[in-house]
Amino acid sequence: MISNWFQDTFQSLRNPRYRTLWMGTTVAFLAFMMSSIVQSIVAFDLTGKNGAVGMVALGQGLATIVISPFGGVIADRVSKRKLVLIGQTIIGLNFLVVGILVVTDAITILTLASSTFVMGAVFSFIGPARQAWIGELVSGDEMGNAIAMQQVGMTLTRVIGPLLTAALVAVAVIGTGGAYLFMSGMFGYVIFTLTQLPGTKPRPAGGKSILGDLRLGLGHIASRPRLALLVPLFMGVVMFGFSYQVVLPGLLENELGRDAKDMGLLFFAGALSGLVVTLGVASKANGPNAWRMMFGGALVLGVSLGVTALSATFWQAMVMMFIAGAGSSAFQLLNNSLIMQYADQAYYGRVMSLTMMAWGMNGLVGFPIGLAADRFGERETIFVLAVLVILVTTAAIMIHVSLNRRFASRQAPLPTLAGGD
Repeated sequence: MISNWFQDTFQSLRNPRYRTLWMGTTVAFLAFMMSSIVQSIVAFDLTGKNGAVGMVALGQGLATIVISPFGGVIADRVSKRKLVLIGQTIIGLNFLVVGILVVTDAITILTLASSTFVMGAVFSFIGPARQAWIGELVSGDEMGNAIAMQQVGMTLTRVIGPLLTAALVAVAVIGTGGAYLFMSGMFGYVIFTLTQLPGTKPRPAGGKSILGDLRLGLGHIASRPRLALLVPLFMGVVMFGFSYQVVLPGLLENELGRDAKDMGLLFFAGALSGLVVTLGVASKANGPNAWRMMFGGALVLGVSLGVTALSATFWQAMVMMFIAGAGSSAFQLLNNSLIMQYADQAYYGRVMSLTMMAWGMNGLVGFPIGLAADRFGERETIFVLAVLVILVTTAAIMIHVSLNRRFASRQAPLPTLAGGD
C-alpha cells in the first residue's frame, strides 16, 4: 500500500527531463522564499514601519501586474529553455547586487523596492514559461501530478527556507547581506540544471501581434466557464489570503512581544503542514474530489487567519500558521493543477501568466495593507483579510454549484480534464 502511494505521488518524477527541471525549479523557489523573508527583515529594520515592508513588496507587484500578461504571450512564442535561462541569470545577479549593498550599508528602501521590481519583471516571463514547459515534458496523464509535484517542491522550500534564512541571519558575520549573497550563489546550480535540458521549440504565433495573442488567451479562458472561475478565484485568495505576510513583522513586535526575525518560525510552521498536505493530495489532483478539497483549503486558510488575528501569544499564532499553511498549500496545488487540466496546451503560457497576476496583486495591495496596519493595527488588518478570503471562496462555491446544475440540466458529464466545458 505504501509502495502504491509512493508511486502515485511521485509518478512524474520518474521522467528524467521533468526531474531535472523540478530540481532546478525547487532550488530557485528556495531562493525566492528566502528573499521574501530577508527583504521584509531588511525593510522593517531600516524603518520600523509596516508600510516600508509593503512598499518593498509593491515593486514586485507593479512589475507583475503590468508585465505578466505579455510574459505569457512571449512564453507561448519563444524557446522556453532560453527564456528561463536568461531570466534566472538576471535574478542571480540581482541578488548579488543587493547583497553587496546590504553588506556595505548602502541599501535603501527605494533600492530594495527597485530590486523587487526587477525580480517581478523577470518572473513575469519565466514563471509562465516554466509552467508551460512542464506541459511539453510530461504526457497528459502525468500533467496533474507534475503540477502537484511542483507545488510539493515549492512547499518543501517553505520548510527549508525559513530555517536556512534564520540560521544565516543569526550569524553576525553573515547577516542579511550574506543571505542575499548566498541566494545569488544558489542560482549557479539552477542555471546548470537548465543547461542539461534540451532546447524547446517556439510555437507559431496564434495571432498577428502580441496583443492579438493576448486577446486569444483571454478568449480561451472566457470560453471555458470552469477555467474562468478558477483563474479569478486564485487571484482573490492569493491577493487577500497571502498578504498577511506584510503585517507579520509588526504583529510580532507590536502585539506578541517578539523580534521581527521570528517570522521565520511562523513561516516554518505553515510550510511544515503544507508539505504534509501537498504530499497527501498530490496523487488526487486528477481525482473527482479535487474541487471540494480546493475550496476546503481556501476556507481553512481564511478561518485560521481570523483566529491568528485573535491570538494572545506567539505560540497560539504559530499553531494558526500551521493550520493556515495546510489550507493555503492544498488550495494552491489543486487550483493550479485544475487550471492546467482545463486549458489547452497552446495557451498554457498565457493562462498561467494571468494566474501570476495574482502575485502581482498580492504585492500591489501590500503597501496599502501595511499602511492600514500602521493606522488601525495588525490584528484588525489580518482579521479583515481573513473575512475577504472567506467571502471570495463562498462566492466561488456558489458559482461552481450553479455550473454543476447547468451542466446537469444539459445532461452533459462534467469534464475532468482539458477539452472544454
